[in-house]
Amino acid sequence: MKTVSVTEFRGNIKKYLDIAESEKLIIHRGKGRSFVVIPLDEENDDSLLSNAQKAAIDEALEDVAKGRVQSHQDVMDETKKRFPHLFNR
Repeated sequence: MKTVSVTEFRGNIKKYLDIAESEKLIIHRGKGRSFVVIPLDEENDDSLLSNAQKAAIDEALEDVAKGRVQSHQDVMDETKKRFPHLFNR
């Protein structure tokens, strides 16, 4: 996965579209949202998830089906400990 700024993308569109043929390209706007560039024929809801993320979701759904669950607050507390950078935006 490659991440570039809007300015860099604008100045080298062909280069980055060629890169997007083989890997996900993230275009990040300074204080705005980020965008993923992928070939149109590969577009689907699953395209933004890695295989590891898909496997984690499948595992979590299996845990729910078997009653192995935790409270939302417990999960949020643990997530904030493991990934504090996600909450400093």
